[in-house]
Amino acid sequence: MRGESYQNAPATEVTGERVTTQPDIWDEMKGLRDMVIEQREKLRTMEGRVTTCEGEVETQKNTVMDLRIQLMVTKAKVAELEKDDAALEARLSASERELTTTRNDVEELKRQNTDRPKVAFSAAGLKDKGPIGPFNTDNNLVYTKVITNIGKAYSPITGAFTAPVRGVYYIRFTAAQYGLGYMGISMLKNGQATMSNYHYNSHGYWIHLSNGVILELEEGDVVYMRLPASYRLYDNSYNQNIFSGFLLFTV
Repeated sequence: MRGESYQNAPATEVTGERVTTQPDIWDEMKGLRDMVIEQREKLRTMEGRVTTCEGEVETQKNTVMDLRIQLMVTKAKVAELEKDDAALEARLSASERELTTTRNDVEELKRQNTDRPKVAFSAAGLKDKGPIGPFNTDNNLVYTKVITNIGKAYSPITGAFTAPVRGVYYIRFTAAQYGLGYMGISMLKNGQATMSNYHYNSHGYWIHLSNGVILELEEGDVVYMRLPASYRLYDNSYNQNIFSGFLLFTV
């Protein structure tokens, strides 16, 4: 025991009057080894942290790349939407122009309709009831029952329609006859026959004639109906004989 204590004791060196103690080299080496191990552990920890950071950086790079791609897609969508918006704006502007034009046209038509003379007439009821004719001479027909007379251009006294303005008119009639014999009727303009219609009633019951014509009339022109000589009509209270007309447009 005493010998071992002596061997493990630090070496001493006597130099003159001083004594120097030298450290144990193994303890120093152990300490250095522990330091190296500790540094290695720290290095491993730092390497792990660096690896983790690198992974996070790579993840962030991928995220940034994804965001850039999304941004590019979004920009493309925005550009497409801007194009669509521009197209819609153009269509809206065109529709607004068309609407304005249509409104102007409607207003112009309203103005023209307001300014245009309104002429329409319809009259029935011949002056005589029952058989009318035959006569030895032509007889002008007078329709005394005024149904419509807008513009006051028809006279129930003379039976004539007088054009109040220059224009194109539609004039028509319906004539009736009852009993055996010839029926006939003529339309005249300023004393000249425009058309004449005739029919023979062979069975003795009601027959009717209807016709119409479009006439270009000057202001003051006169249109009326006439019963030709030797022909007959028949009338009663049921408006079977009618004389009508209206202005189509002015010229």
